[in-house]
Amino acid sequence: MTRVNNSFIIKVCFISSFSLLGKIGIYANQNPNYLIPKTHISANDKYILLEALSDDIIHIETAQGTLPNTPQPIYSSPMISKNLPYNGATEFQKSENKIETKSLSINVDKESLCISFFNKKLGYDLTTLCPTFNEKDNNSLKIISNQNKNAYGLGQYFYDPNFADGDWIGRKWEPGEFGNAFVGFAGGANSKVQFPILYALGNEKQNYALFIDSTYKMAWDFTRTDYWNVNLWEKQIRYFVIAGENIEDLRAKYISLVGNPTVPPKKLLGLWVSEYGFKNWNEIDNKLTSLRMNHFPVDGFALDLYWFGGTKGMGSLIFDENNFPNPKENIKNYKKKGIEFIPIQEPYISESALIPNSNINDFTDLVSRCYLVRKYAQGCAPSYFKNYWWGSGGMLDWSNEDASAYWYQKKQVPLVKLGITNFWLDLNEPEMYDPNAYYAGIKINGVLKNRHADIANLYALKWIESLDKGYELNKNQLEFSYRPYYMSRAGSPGMQRYGAGMWSGDIGSNLGGLKAHINTQMNVSLSGIDFYSADTGGFHRNVFDGKDIGRLYTMWFANATAFDFPVRPHTVVGETNNSETSPSLIGDITSNRENLLQRYALAPYYYSLFYRAHLFGEAVTPPLITFYQHDKNVRKISSEKMIGKFLLASAVFQYEDPIRRDIYLPEGRWLNFHTLDEVTKTGKVFIDFPTYLDGKYKIPLFVREGAIIPQTYVDEKTMDMQGLRLDGSKINDLIIKVVPSEKESSFVLYEDDGGSREYLAKNYAQTHISQFKSYNIAKVEISPTQGKYNGMPLTRKQQIEIAIPNESVAFVNLNGNLLEKCNNNLQENCWEVTFKNTARVKTSSLDISKKYIYEFSLQQNLADSVQYNFSCLNAKTVFGESIYIVGNIPELGNWNTAQAHKLFPVEYPTWTNYIAKISTQHKDIEWKCLKKKESTGEVVQWQAGQNNIFKTTRGGYGGNVEGRF
Repeated sequence: MTRVNNSFIIKVCFISSFSLLGKIGIYANQNPNYLIPKTHISANDKYILLEALSDDIIHIETAQGTLPNTPQPIYSSPMISKNLPYNGATEFQKSENKIETKSLSINVDKESLCISFFNKKLGYDLTTLCPTFNEKDNNSLKIISNQNKNAYGLGQYFYDPNFADGDWIGRKWEPGEFGNAFVGFAGGANSKVQFPILYALGNEKQNYALFIDSTYKMAWDFTRTDYWNVNLWEKQIRYFVIAGENIEDLRAKYISLVGNPTVPPKKLLGLWVSEYGFKNWNEIDNKLTSLRMNHFPVDGFALDLYWFGGTKGMGSLIFDENNFPNPKENIKNYKKKGIEFIPIQEPYISESALIPNSNINDFTDLVSRCYLVRKYAQGCAPSYFKNYWWGSGGMLDWSNEDASAYWYQKKQVPLVKLGITNFWLDLNEPEMYDPNAYYAGIKINGVLKNRHADIANLYALKWIESLDKGYELNKNQLEFSYRPYYMSRAGSPGMQRYGAGMWSGDIGSNLGGLKAHINTQMNVSLSGIDFYSADTGGFHRNVFDGKDIGRLYTMWFANATAFDFPVRPHTVVGETNNSETSPSLIGDITSNRENLLQRYALAPYYYSLFYRAHLFGEAVTPPLITFYQHDKNVRKISSEKMIGKFLLASAVFQYEDPIRRDIYLPEGRWLNFHTLDEVTKTGKVFIDFPTYLDGKYKIPLFVREGAIIPQTYVDEKTMDMQGLRLDGSKINDLIIKVVPSEKESSFVLYEDDGGSREYLAKNYAQTHISQFKSYNIAKVEISPTQGKYNGMPLTRKQQIEIAIPNESVAFVNLNGNLLEKCNNNLQENCWEVTFKNTARVKTSSLDISKKYIYEFSLQQNLADSVQYNFSCLNAKTVFGESIYIVGNIPELGNWNTAQAHKLFPVEYPTWTNYIAKISTQHKDIEWKCLKKKESTGEVVQWQAGQNNIFKTTRGGYGGNVEGRF
């Protein structure tokens, strides 16, 4: 029960008034036994309404004018979930101009109606918010605080092609004509998509979030140091102030307002090859053949508008059977091969588009029903778009529920019955629009809002919502038992609760586009969208800015396999000489394959993170500030991202440099994920790290102490994310990589059938995994699996891998029983030490309903080891020659050229190699580059001059050292 402290006197004096209202019916899930306390203040022909949804979340409306005699509950836009989990503050006190909850103290200036917020729990000022009301509903809110140091969020905005890092300080978020817009950027075009959620950081742990609940256009200004400002074109200013412990807490509370995301189909975590565009089944078969021959897993193909006949068929949304014959049978056969499709749709209906083999015209049909956006307030005459690239016609009105329902049953249901459950929604900013158009509209406090300005920024959300409603309406049909996914070019807060994600538009194929996407990814994540991607490799290849498009593709693909969902290379075919998108046909194919296999191997970890996003509102790839906001070094870092809480990946965005410069590792012990070498014991260091390992391009990836990373088995037979294999087998082994720590940690592995909607009925499995190291015993505990789902294996092999970069193993126990070391005759229920700093236990199939405790007895090595990246510059060779290094220590061959280490020509004529396990007991290390013939081992040339010399570090990663011919 909400407690209202009645000891405070309600005063009515001067030109101010306070009142406490009763239950608020706007919250659909509200328990009648609870009150959401509410008060209002009037002053100087202005008013404030205030609701305390919880002790930490305050909902406010302020406007110019007289407060109605019976104030309505504060209106919430369609961005807000109808099922809010809040029943009001546990404490609510008010007197004079002061309001208090258990967590917040709120002061209102009765003259200006500025509202100041103080966090009682953490003991600091949050902010003061001052409204200003102007003519024509161009109002503003000043955000004043001496704690305002950094700003994040606000959705998708490509603002600078020169940087992959940076927050909003010193910048402006400038809207299009009505807010969301599709604009040129760095040779491509990307969407401005406003998500009006701002995260503000002060010193150390000081933070708050401000969510402006307006669907009208906004302009944000962070160029001043004394205050920030947001202009918005709406009569009322409605917003939420959110307090919390940290950024992670703030984001989770924001997500609770707009709705937790659904769990995506597991296959959407994989590779989806796309282009503009595939013109027939044969083109898809050719790409699939190349991928399979080169041992690439792939989950699907994205079909651009040729699937329904191209621009001549805009809006028909029926397979063009002249080029895509027998769609039902073909889609069924492709599914047997692990391949699904995501076909594109646009909201425009060409008047010349006919349903194949008929005279039915959708445009005429929709006009007769008044289902298109209208030119006038009365009648059905549509806003007419003439001679656009897609033709001439009209635009569907997604705010018209009858129109949405009709179109769904007419167009989407047949597609779902064909086996299509994923939808690609394009041009929905919207790109083309009539600024004077009329819509069915929405009602705000009983008043119809039906002009383009009222609907523009809701247009994509309403489209997505209509698809969700249609799916729900048909849910009892078998074909609708699969969970859908919607990939949208625009949207708003709330889209994720319907299973929608975004991609960043028709991005330019250059470093500027890539850098900006990397930076934008941080703000999109904080805005609540985890399913986010770019056109990998760039959509417009004609603006390429380097020497080798394959190199850009390899780099972009490596980034995408770490951060993008799905991994979707896409480009305009024929725009340049090289418009290939399949990773088996462009770039460094070996690197592409290894990076993709890493993504598929990590599928259990990624998928569990999406479950946590669904259940708890956690980000899948949060920026470093999420966990390290007290560390000033991370405040402007966008190019490094966490993957869950255990992995840190550093994006790469430069040509012809095998080193990623100035990677920052926050506090803690970090290991190189690829090799499990210890990079740093304490963190808080900047390092230069190689982007090539064994000659393969990989983005730097680090794993923190205490990490528990569930993985799955992948090899050249792996076909898709569901574990389909070329030989028809299914491997259900549970592989768990652990970095032991004396601080106990845990991870929950979430599993389901990967595709149905049964998880919404709690039909999924959870396996709790924990680790703890005490003295020399590293313990890993796997609890009995809880829950069930269709097709769940009841037994599985387990493979436990623990990192031992500076330790050796004495013995291993499983449930108290001593295990033998593996050998040629014993490959199960045994343990071994692999070459990658790993002690590994391999078991036979075990009952998942039982608990398993693994204990590794470890011994610290007498000396630590250190790793270096060796580079030889200007190392030009002829065919049959390679570059090596040799030095004065055993690890570098003791000057024996037969024992020299071979380097790789990763950025010819620069050759590099990452060499680990160099003992820290060495003091001064001397070495040189040399050139040898591959066939005979004969030394052709030594590096001239004196030896290269460096001193070893105390341990971890020593950096890059260079020699030059």
